Amino acid sequence: ISAVALVGAFALLDRERVRVGRLANFDALGAFLVTGGMLLLVYTLVKAPDIGWSAGRTVAGIAGAAALLAAFGLTERRVRNPLVPLSILKVKGIAAADATQLVALAGFLPMFFFLTLYMQTVLGYSPIQTGVAYLPLTGGFIIVASISSQLFARIGTKPVVVVGMVISAAGLYWLSRVPVDGSYVSDILPGLLTVSIGMGGVFTGLTTAANAGVDQDQAGLAAGLLNTGQQLGTALGLAILSAVATAETKSVLRAGDGLAQAATDGYQRALLVGAFIVLAATVVALLTPNSRETTAVVVEEEPALDLAA
Repeated sequence: ISAVALVGAFALLDRERVRVGRLANFDALGAFLVTGGMLLLVYTLVKAPDIGWSAGRTVAGIAGAAALLAAFGLTERRVRNPLVPLSILKVKGIAAADATQLVALAGFLPMFFFLTLYMQTVLGYSPIQTGVAYLPLTGGFIIVASISSQLFARIGTKPVVVVGMVISAAGLYWLSRVPVDGSYVSDILPGLLTVSIGMGGVFTGLTTAANAGVDQDQAGLAAGLLNTGQQLGTALGLAILSAVATAETKSVLRAGDGLAQAATDGYQRALLVGAFIVLAATVVALLTPNSRETTAVVVEEEPALDLAA
């Protein structure tokens, strides 16, 4: 018994030395650079519509973020144990899938922001009523994601993603026509259901495509890159579409229309531009691999559920 215990103790010590060695090689500098660069970039993009895109603060923020991310790229090439091994980008399709999600979410996720404002400030919905209004979208996501995963083995991920993009763009276009005196059943619900049908397939397909061919020990990294594109795309899309909505609202107000009409016109214009951004993402989607795998690494949070809440 003593001999067995002694062997076990040495095994634990060896394992602890390996763990400590890995911690000693942790890429702390890379973690600092990429976190700082992404935070600065997202913060600058969100604040840009308020302080102006040509303001010195905006220009300095974007330049600083670019410098930090460039330094991160150089660091990852030199360190012994990089936080993000750049070799993962050599996996066929992972960069294309991440870029597709970034562009698609730039047009899609701001929908929640503008629709929420429309329902609460124009239609007079309470916060609870607004939250309940998004429930059909959530249900559609769940159903379509299940169906889409079964189609991958037959036709692959690329057709599902491309068709889903087109359907989602159609749903956003429907929502871009909401009137001042609109109703939920006729003006909002059809668009939400259409978007859920499209995006349910898009998210599932892109998650599968982004992880196709990735080694098991890098699956977490692949999912992290996908989530990073999601957050960056959301911030970029919200910044751009907020500027579009604000410009349209101010133009309508100068023309003499009321605040409700001006605000609605701004939301309409933002949703319309969002539809075109999602449609443009289909071009990037054509570069993604047509994976026929039936399993995918799950993204940490479902963006639609997160923002709808």
